[in-house]
Amino acid sequence: MIERYGIKEIENIWSEDNKLNIWLDVEIQVVNAWVKLGIIPEKDAKEICSKAKVNRQRMLEIEEETKHDVVAFTRMISETLSSEKKWIHLGLTSTDIVDTAQNKMIQQSNILLEEVLNKMTEVLKQKAIETKDIIIMGRTHGMYGEPTSLGLKFLLWFDEIKRQLERLKLARKQIEVAKISGSMGNYANLEIEVEEFVANKMNLNIDNISTQVTQRDRHAFLISVIANIASTLEKISTEIRHFQRSEVQEICEGFGIGQKGSSSMPHKKNPISSENICGLSRYARSFVNAAFENNVLWHERDISHSSNERLIFPDIYNIIIYVSKRMNTTINDLVINKDKIDLHINEQKGLFFSQRILTYILMNYDFSREQVYDFVQKCTLEAQSSKRDFKEVLIENGIKNFIAEQEEIDNLFDINFFLRNVEKMFRRVMENYG
Repeated sequence: MIERYGIKEIENIWSEDNKLNIWLDVEIQVVNAWVKLGIIPEKDAKEICSKAKVNRQRMLEIEEETKHDVVAFTRMISETLSSEKKWIHLGLTSTDIVDTAQNKMIQQSNILLEEVLNKMTEVLKQKAIETKDIIIMGRTHGMYGEPTSLGLKFLLWFDEIKRQLERLKLARKQIEVAKISGSMGNYANLEIEVEEFVANKMNLNIDNISTQVTQRDRHAFLISVIANIASTLEKISTEIRHFQRSEVQEICEGFGIGQKGSSSMPHKKNPISSENICGLSRYARSFVNAAFENNVLWHERDISHSSNERLIFPDIYNIIIYVSKRMNTTINDLVINKDKIDLHINEQKGLFFSQRILTYILMNYDFSREQVYDFVQKCTLEAQSSKRDFKEVLIENGIKNFIAEQEEIDNLFDINFFLRNVEKMFRRVMENYG
């Protein structure tokens, strides 16, 4: 990952040093498992645990000859040992080490991702509560619909991120597994108890059945979950970008002292954070296709998945955590322009009460839907073309043929009607998460 979008913790997790140290941990835990089964003498295991060290430079030198990184690794480790080196890699195949270690690195990354997403739910929840009573024009197809609560937007995103967290937890359960089953996945030169021991020591679940590799449906599901998270972040960012357009200006990103929006136009304030999140979210989703194709391997395994996974996992974790952190800051710093919000509501001159009038008449009087709909629509079109108040046009065109009392008509034009169930909605969402 380029430095601009790199996350230090993720870079450390996916560094060669961390990977090789986990490889060594897997090898040592396998040795300890064999000790428990009475195969390896305890004194030899102690020697291995105390003397085995990673020398990355030496491993690279050996790999120049072997053209095989795991063979180079085991021989590099063996050079630090005496006669006990015979026990290194006993009964194992390369992917027992590689897949178990990679799944451990995925676990380490998932912990960080879960933390930043939990933070996002807190940020969204707070913003939802703060804006619950702000009435804003709702839009469908990019056009004005009816007023709604601004807080419901943030509540919706809060609920969606909560669902994403649930999916992530399921993906974690499936991907964070130890795979110690040997060359064909049938434990012919191992014991199932070795895998169970290693999984327990490394705080991993057990891969119930595998071939020479952990099956890549697990990885495909994880990548699809992360891509789904990215789609939610792009959805939120796209909404912010629409709100910040010059002709809307209802919600804008924060703009810091000394910040510049353009190299040529000093007046510009662009939604750069939201645009950045949109672009990187698209990149994150681009890994989905490769992840699903990686599930199609020959027989008990091939390594057509290996090369792209070396790129996919560090990149997608850097990206998703970077954009998640940036989203948290962006939401925290949003500027709500109440004047613009009110202006756009007032500009509608009550047109958004059209469904309120339609539904009220149908619920309380004996008219057909077509009869009422056509009357109300005729009035909305006239009000729009003449730029007049909708209620005035209704009265002029004979609304009293449907509703006789003026007070009854007036009562239908209460904008707080559109917030009447907001408290219940908040309560339902919050109760769903305790």
